Amino acid sequence: MNGSVLVTGGLGNLGSWISLHLAKQGFDVYILTRKEKYKLKDTRYQVVECDITNLETLKEKLNFDIDYCIHTASLNEFFLPDYPKMALEVNTLGTRNLLEVLSEKNLKNFVYFSTFHVYGASSGLITEDTVLNPKNDYAITHLFAEYYVKQFALTHSLNYTILRLTNSYGVPTHIDSDKWYLVLNDLTKSAFENNKIVLKSNGKAKRDFIYMGDVVNIVGRLLKIDATNSIYNLSSNKSYDIAHLANIVRTVYEKKYNKSIEIEINENDKNEYEDIEVKNDKLQLLVKYELTNMMYSEVENMFTLLETK
Repeated sequence: MNGSVLVTGGLGNLGSWISLHLAKQGFDVYILTRKEKYKLKDTRYQVVECDITNLETLKEKLNFDIDYCIHTASLNEFFLPDYPKMALEVNTLGTRNLLEVLSEKNLKNFVYFSTFHVYGASSGLITEDTVLNPKNDYAITHLFAEYYVKQFALTHSLNYTILRLTNSYGVPTHIDSDKWYLVLNDLTKSAFENNKIVLKSNGKAKRDFIYMGDVVNIVGRLLKIDATNSIYNLSSNKSYDIAHLANIVRTVYEKKYNKSIEIEINENDKNEYEDIEVKNDKLQLLVKYELTNMMYSEVENMFTLLETK
């Protein structure tokens, strides 16, 4: 056994991938979730049902030894009513609650999944030294949470690693995932349900995408070394435009279902976009890793999952 690890949001889009991976690696996995909506297949783990916004309940429920924490729980649905308030309560104050409880447990590493959106940049070269300029509630609340992590490192000698993640992709672990709105998921679902791919933009916007299988491998490696109390970009260091993703979905669709499909682009969008390069050199120096491009196979896996609905 490699020790006990608490994965907050462990049934979520990325959290479920991490939970599955760490369980297979021999960790004693505890999944913290507001509600156990479904079970992960072929995996041994224990569920702790708790809302991280409730400090007293957190203290009651986390009454066991924990060696590591992977904190992925956050509220990302910016389109919900009253999102700014809810994001502050969950992403920022919820993180602080978790830190308050776990700071008493002599953690080996508190791995916090922040976001590259704290830079507020949509183009150019981004390193960990790039000026922070968050431009929405999602980014701001994650940056505030970063500050709380660093605060507890000073006040409680917390061991931590902050990962500023770009856009991770991979097939949801369950059909009832609430993350079908993510760009690659959404394009695939649109193709499956409507036999058409409709882009709300001209498709020229560029984003850095990293395979969730790579993300979980990196997390596993981080748990094998001492925490560095530092911040790292977690990216592929390669950008793709949305039109390219749409073409991948079309290619997989046409091969899988043996029929053609149309991509509809918003011709009224006249915006032009520059390249974005989110550098991962700093993390590569810490845990050397190889990145993989699994977009075609993951899109096919999404189609297969959607067929089960």
